[in-house]
Amino acid sequence: MQSIEKRKAAHLALCLDSASRGTGAGLDHIHLPYDALFEVSDEDLDTRTRIAGIPLRFPLMFGAITGGTALATDFNTTLRKLAQKHGLAMCLGSIRACIEDDSLDITYGTGQVDALFANLGVNEISRYSADLVARKCQKLGCAGLCLHLNGLQEFVQNEGNHSFSCHFDALLRFIESFPMPVLIKEVGSGLGGMCANRLGSLPIAGLETASLGGTSWIRIEASRRQSPISAANVNALNAIGYTLEAAIRDCRNALGDRTLIASGGISHALDLVKSLALGADLVAIAQPLYRVYHDNEAAGLESFVQEWIDIGRLIWRSTGCANLQALRSCLTKPA
Repeated sequence: MQSIEKRKAAHLALCLDSASRGTGAGLDHIHLPYDALFEVSDEDLDTRTRIAGIPLRFPLMFGAITGGTALATDFNTTLRKLAQKHGLAMCLGSIRACIEDDSLDITYGTGQVDALFANLGVNEISRYSADLVARKCQKLGCAGLCLHLNGLQEFVQNEGNHSFSCHFDALLRFIESFPMPVLIKEVGSGLGGMCANRLGSLPIAGLETASLGGTSWIRIEASRRQSPISAANVNALNAIGYTLEAAIRDCRNALGDRTLIASGGISHALDLVKSLALGADLVAIAQPLYRVYHDNEAAGLESFVQEWIDIGRLIWRSTGCANLQALRSCLTKPA
């Protein structure tokens, strides 16, 4: 277990390196309508949404970041408090470490969050029963589970499964036997095309895009790798996948009205509102949260989250749309 703890600590340090950051959400070409009259007042704006049927007051999720290392304890506790205070969702870092060692539960933070989701690699469902994972989720206070697909990361990672392959029937059996809502996400290359359709055929609560443009786990793992991969091939692996816009489109088509979480390079509140207009139910951010916490601790993180909410509401009002349903139709209307 000590090796997992060391890896988690290394991941946190490497996330702060600018080399791990992607190029952004790639939504600059999307133009929202602008209502200079601001006829939608702050009181009239309804930012409510749902994740797996759980109501949220604002469509923001603290994406999966970390756990399993003492460095994460206070950070995760701070995130839990902010998520509950503002009516947001939160996804924990991979819970594999605390499934193996109960003493690490504390590193995932303390405090009630109504919309809290655990996180586990799909690679692990052959090792742990649905019942065991569900009991750990309940112990951590989670309302559901998010399974992550990370085939490229597994190949590059020293300790990874270099022959990663998701067995679809085994995935289906795990989801059918799991007693809580299940979400599925990628980790930086996105979900789309035939894969989105296949995932949409499963009895899941929703998908998180985790598209190109955000934190590059390929670059992070390549920097830790004992046998180096050339820069050209790291860049090649990092270019594989779906943009955020394409992932939102394909995942929405695959999911129908189930939960769609947009993530991957979301850098500011305008990206958030654009993602909602494109069809997402909420947006997830991760690395920026840890960067702010590292530099400015809990007080800085609270100010950061409040600013995202305030500016997000302002931009939303500026479109002339009073709720999520109206916002989703604004891109199809003449500007």
